Amino acid sequence: MTELNKEQVIDYLQQHPDFLIQHPELLVQLELQQQTLGATSLVHIQQRQLREHNTLLKNQIETMSQHATQNEFVYRLFSQCHRQLWSNYDFNTLASNLQNIICTNPTISNCKLLKYNKNYDELIAHRLTNSSHYLGRIDQQESLLLFNETTQSTAIYLIGEAVNPIAILAFGSNNANHFEPTQDNLFALDFVRSLQLRLLELA
Repeated sequence: MTELNKEQVIDYLQQHPDFLIQHPELLVQLELQQQTLGATSLVHIQQRQLREHNTLLKNQIETMSQHATQNEFVYRLFSQCHRQLWSNYDFNTLASNLQNIICTNPTISNCKLLKYNKNYDELIAHRLTNSSHYLGRIDQQESLLLFNETTQSTAIYLIGEAVNPIAILAFGSNNANHFEPTQDNLFALDFVRSLQLRLLELA
């Protein structure tokens, strides 16, 4: 008889998960040990694996719930911002109102809507040439240019085109990991499109 290798045994047991139940006499002959726990039973091993799997699922559900709660909060903030766009405000009043709304988010330390001037050319060339937005860390000089203070991570949105900028919208956070390049910013991008239309009217 050809000797079975380990992979063949594993494959067979996976295809016949009730094999040991149907042949309980084999359990007496099997030496079920783990390095850290010593001798144990298949039932205990299975129970531990189920607990680990349940813990993983609970953590995943908790993470999804946290993301859903955060997304709802961000959605509500930008809904308030959208309503501000169609009120009869000048640029400075609009900028101030947006800052007051966005900064109710405890993770956001600052929000600035800034009219374009040539002082921002280097920032635009460095951060906003290949994309109309940038999420992540910036250097101290850029931080002071945008916020007049240092911040750990930022989200920067160019209003208009790189060759014809209108303004810059920037959010700052004291959490270095709050804004990251892979972060979803769908609500912000939707707002930026509406903001650009409004600023064109104010120009």
